[in-house]
Amino acid sequence: MTWRLERLGWLAGYYLATPAFAVADLGFGAPVRLAQVVPPGGRLAYYAAVFALGFLCVARPRAAPWIGMLESSANLLILLLGILLPIWSLSDAVLSGTPFVAGGLTPTGAVNALVSGGALTLSFRRNQATALGRSSHPGFPDGL
Repeated sequence: MTWRLERLGWLAGYYLATPAFAVADLGFGAPVRLAQVVPPGGRLAYYAAVFALGFLCVARPRAAPWIGMLESSANLLILLLGILLPIWSLSDAVLSGTPFVAGGLTPTGAVNALVSGGALTLSFRRNQATALGRSSHPGFPDGL
């Protein structure tokens, strides 16, 4: 198999660039790809799994859209849990008298959630359209 850039799909290239994202996050404290709701050990496992998905996309290019949908879904779940867990724990904090920690419910966290959630949803829908052999999906203009 030739590892040429034109044969490497954008999704596989994105996944294989994971070490750069991991260095930015774990080395410089800039979590570009994954929210800070996941502890550092979990983030390391996440980055290792996503890097492995890159090799899977190269080995099985026809599975790449399905892999992209799986990864987008997992990231949306992590994002939603990062927002909802502090909300769900609010009643426990009030009843026990412990101070409530805002977590991702800051204005910066809200903007991050909106941008990330939108990008992840678009990524999921584009991969879904590719996996189902459509050039576009209902609700999206052609070419997305």
